[in-house]
Amino acid sequence: MAVPDRVVFDAEPLIAHADDEPGSGVVEEYLDAVAAEDTAGYASCVNLAEIRYTLARKYDRTTADDYLDWLDDLGIETRAVDAVWIEASEYILAYNPALGDSFALATAEDIDATLIVGGDDDYDDVSDVPIERFRDGSA
Repeated sequence: MAVPDRVVFDAEPLIAHADDEPGSGVVEEYLDAVAAEDTAGYASCVNLAEIRYTLARKYDRTTADDYLDWLDDLGIETRAVDAVWIEASEYILAYNPALGDSFALATAEDIDATLIVGGDDDYDDVSDVPIERFRDGSA
């Protein structure tokens, strides 16, 4: 697998990685590339919020925060919403994805990066940004 120069992680791949779900090994390859500084890794703060509440509900807040701190230490850069919120709303108007997905799309477009997503069909009609799936089907 050739890892792109810049990647944006949607929430699903990172949650799958944290939970060792199917496809987490593929996500690990992207994270390893970020750690080795072979690629730049990003996540929208909206998607990080999704990761935090999902992991906190399943485990606890400390576990969720530890995982997010680990991602930060690894080199995943948090992207704020102020630069992309209008484009995120445009993705909703054009494709009707979930709010978090629209921010992942807008972030990838803003920094000209490949978006790493799951296997569901939320992104099937999107052609505005390069998209790579870390697994087929949802968890």
